[in-house]
Amino acid sequence: MPEFRSDNSKVFYDYWMSLGGGRMPPYRDWDPICVATQMPWCTIVERGGPSGYQLRFAGTAICEFYNEEMTGQAIGGRMDAGARAFYFAKVEETLTRPCGMFFSTHARSDTGRDCLFETLALPLGDEDGTGVRLIMHQVIVEEATYGDPSTKFSLPDMMEWIDLGAGVPSSDNLQVAHSS
Repeated sequence: MPEFRSDNSKVFYDYWMSLGGGRMPPYRDWDPICVATQMPWCTIVERGGPSGYQLRFAGTAICEFYNEEMTGQAIGGRMDAGARAFYFAKVEETLTRPCGMFFSTHARSDTGRDCLFETLALPLGDEDGTGVRLIMHQVIVEEATYGDPSTKFSLPDMMEWIDLGAGVPSSDNLQVAHSS
């Protein structure tokens, strides 16, 4: 199990684990009431939309951080091309293998907050057991006062795969490719 800095991440992880016993649970089994305290900091990503992925759900705290309603939007607009390619490849790996991701990254709000987030991303499946949605819980673990002002979303500072029984990609797939 990853070393969480936030108790909320552990609550979220434990609930997900309780649904499938370490395997990917069906998205229909996810009950947001069971993690009501954590849901404002959650997003649910699914395939579709103009960028290839869209936010099926964005919690109120996420929307407040970015100062906009994000549910239904295509994802990737806050990222530069390198970060977008990196994250989309990881989302696809998480859904198709399936496996989980745990990472930290900096994000900048439209109101000038620079924060270090701890993010836990776990797949949810359809009735056939195919990964169709990625539910992510994010926690601000510290306010940051530095960063590249040209982006609102950075590549992860740390990332690890979570084996859910189907293995994980090789460590070569964790390399962060910075674009210039």
